[in-house]
Amino acid sequence: MSQEKRILFGVDESDFARQALAETGRLLRHCENFKMTVFYGTAEPDFSLISESVGQDPGAIEKVRKHWELKAQQIVEQARDTLTQSGFDPGRVSFMLDPKCRVPSDAMLKIAGREGIDTIAVARWGKATLSQQVMGSVTYRLAQLATNLALWVIDPRIRSHNVLVGLVGAPVSRRVVEYTVRYFSHLKQSKFTFMHVTPPIPPQYWDAGEVSDLERHETQEKMALWLKDYTDKVVDIADDAKRRLVGAGIPERNVILKLQPQKIGISRDILLEMEQGDHGILVIGRKGYKAITEFPLGSKANKLLVSGRAFLICLVN
Repeated sequence: MSQEKRILFGVDESDFARQALAETGRLLRHCENFKMTVFYGTAEPDFSLISESVGQDPGAIEKVRKHWELKAQQIVEQARDTLTQSGFDPGRVSFMLDPKCRVPSDAMLKIAGREGIDTIAVARWGKATLSQQVMGSVTYRLAQLATNLALWVIDPRIRSHNVLVGLVGAPVSRRVVEYTVRYFSHLKQSKFTFMHVTPPIPPQYWDAGEVSDLERHETQEKMALWLKDYTDKVVDIADDAKRRLVGAGIPERNVILKLQPQKIGISRDILLEMEQGDHGILVIGRKGYKAITEFPLGSKANKLLVSGRAFLICLVN
């Protein structure tokens, strides 16, 4: 577990961003292998328009420019103070200010690629988020474009540091487990719950109506084999996760596997477990079995991202 981990956190001048940054600092402060880059990108004002208001006086325009530069620097300093107050080691933080940034999400993706950072973190809401929006525009754009990275979307009202990991019987769950162990196993006192909601029986096993007893029996046997194979894959992944977490120092009693049939819908069942189980971190794959290339997010991940509140959701590529 000594491998260095790097996170790129995007901030703006909103309280939401500072609160989310503080929560991230508290979450990661006890793990010395974490390093964080805090990025603030802002578009330079149109000084040609400003000159129409203040005239052609170079001194007046320069005063506006200095004020704008000072404000941008103050936001970076506020982010520095926020992390320090959260208990995160200032020596493990670097800051980047882009004063000519027009699209912060694109800038962050470029930085992550250039610096070899595999995780981007942002607040759910930003400075320009309207009250009826479920997330900020930068956050939404990253959710669509950061397909080769892990993305943390943080609601500052995190309930706890207990971790719920959504599993399916697909290869993506192996990557989800690997990421969970790498990025969250420093939470030695947290509870790790690996949850799988069994989906409805596939259509090919539905009752076809007027069939013979033999045909019905054969269908039931096939259905039982399908369910066993599906469940065995999930249990195997969960067993591997438990072994690795315990090896990383998590008490065995704190690692739980929860299998349940779908009740009201897979996404809604997970959200209900998040609330009732006092989980504050949700780790899921971007896509499950249906890796449709036209869509950057699977339907369940999209529903959880849009509907989730009061927790950190981590989308693993």
